Amino acid sequence: MSFWGVGIPSMFGSMSHQPPAPVAMRNPLGWWWHTPHDTLDKVDEANLVRDTRIFVRALWRLLTSTVLPLDFAAHARALTIELRLVEATLEGRLSLDPLLNAAAALEAVATRATSDATLMALSRALVPADYTSGNRFAHDPALPLPPWPILEPVRALAAAPDGDAARFALVGARRACNHLQHLLQQAITIVGSPR
Repeated sequence: MSFWGVGIPSMFGSMSHQPPAPVAMRNPLGWWWHTPHDTLDKVDEANLVRDTRIFVRALWRLLTSTVLPLDFAAHARALTIELRLVEATLEGRLSLDPLLNAAAALEAVATRATSDATLMALSRALVPADYTSGNRFAHDPALPLPPWPILEPVRALAAAPDGDAARFALVGARRACNHLQHLLQQAITIVGSPR
């Protein structure tokens, strides 16, 4: 998504995927998606009506809710789960305790974020780490990414063979951890700042 890098969340990646076929398509939305052949004759009217109703209902809820329905405590819990999974593969090469502690601290305070301005500021800080490599000034390739792509250098450390490869990977992993630690601290500060 084009806007994850600057912290704008999305609710629906896509709807109306094509049914699985014996020959796999490049994209679940159809071989024609984002090509010159992506024309009106490919539209299924019943799916379009259904999808429009879903989008209108979601948009109505967003526009009429007192506060944006964003749950950053759940976001912190999801990060904790991912950190534990990654930590289990590291074999002691790097401690993720500072990140786990920061994620727990964010979870503890996130429910205090009760204004749209605070929730949007949290989104700007955390969404890039959850859905991109975390660099708002670079565009990630349009390829599938694992959860919390900012942790890819840490995963690379876990996969690196002992020796120079592991030592070089450790530098990248520490930088990634420092980056994520900074974003988590920024999020905790945002919750504590009146908006």
